[in-house]
Amino acid sequence: MSRDSKNNRKNGKNKYYDQYGQPVDEYGRPVDRNGIPYAEYDENGNPPKQRPSAQRRQERPQIKRPNGNQAKKAPQKPKKTRRISIVRVILIALVAVLALVVLDISFLLTRYTYDDTNESSLSANTEDGIMTLALFGVDTRDNGDSGTRADAIMIMSVDPARSSIKLVSLMRDSYVEVPGYGKTKLCHAYGYGGPQLMLQTLNETFDMNITEYMTVDFAQMASIIDAVGGVTVTLTEDELAETNKFIDEYCWENNMPTQRIEAAGEQQLNGIQAMTYGRIRKGNTGGDWQRTERQSIVLNQVFSKATGNPVTLLRFLHGLMPNITSSMSKTDFWYMGLRTVVHGMPSMDHIRLPLEGEWQYGTTSDGMSVIQFNDNVLAQHLHNYIFDDITPQAIED
Repeated sequence: MSRDSKNNRKNGKNKYYDQYGQPVDEYGRPVDRNGIPYAEYDENGNPPKQRPSAQRRQERPQIKRPNGNQAKKAPQKPKKTRRISIVRVILIALVAVLALVVLDISFLLTRYTYDDTNESSLSANTEDGIMTLALFGVDTRDNGDSGTRADAIMIMSVDPARSSIKLVSLMRDSYVEVPGYGKTKLCHAYGYGGPQLMLQTLNETFDMNITEYMTVDFAQMASIIDAVGGVTVTLTEDELAETNKFIDEYCWENNMPTQRIEAAGEQQLNGIQAMTYGRIRKGNTGGDWQRTERQSIVLNQVFSKATGNPVTLLRFLHGLMPNITSSMSKTDFWYMGLRTVVHGMPSMDHIRLPLEGEWQYGTTSDGMSVIQFNDNVLAQHLHNYIFDDITPQAIED
């Protein structure tokens, strides 16, 4: 056998040829056109069954099978899809929480006592976008609303543009002109004609335009203070003795064990203790001036805690709403609330008027002790503070 380079016709898969140019295998045996030697045909002249060629075996897809030491891994979802799912869950949760808060507030707005005597709307009672209303703290234990005097008198302003709430405490013994009753203590206006006469007195004396009010009974202040976790104050020995006397009286009237404060100095007070602390004014405790200061200490902490976070605010509202009477409708409350928080949780500021050095004690012809001051000066301080955001300073003579 020889390989003829001149006649090397590579037909099909053959690459060996004899001297006559006929295809043979590498051993020189004649082969058919498929490269199968005729010598391997069977006795009937049929070629043997063919096995897959190496080329065909290589063309077959190779399947990798895990060995016994490899765990099968489940197919993972794309990370982007997973992030989208987490965001969707968070958004749904936030919407659900917001819906629950709205429902809770809607429920609370069914708990207060609505006084529709005054038909005006808070939405119209604005000046430069600032809303004002009066807050009264009264004691109705003995005679109900008839003849009740306001022990705490405050003007509250809500300024959405500056995201602030301001409180102005006025002293109950302030000597003012009460329409139809002449000169007397400011607190008497509530006893003579309820909140409507009190609003008229405030507006005419201090050149204001307040049409709405909220009244809370001092006997219910304890639950409101407890709702925010109590307050911290510093008591003198005289304040301790006078406060404990009122605590004993309150607990005896309500058939409950006394809750006396143990010592003077800095103390954490619960609702009953803080409520009585804010009402004392006798026994060398500073009279009406210091009582107003103590009330401001308690109220500042209560409002500060209430606006500290949404959870505490809701607890505060649950303590407050069942215990107030107000001329504000549900719509008014929603309007004020939404305008208040539109720029975030507002800051809380508080002052007491008249200022130190701008008032003095006086005695009327019938022996009544009062606080005297210049109405025009106080009105100017009030307007500067509420509408111009100017903290009042004492005017020097």
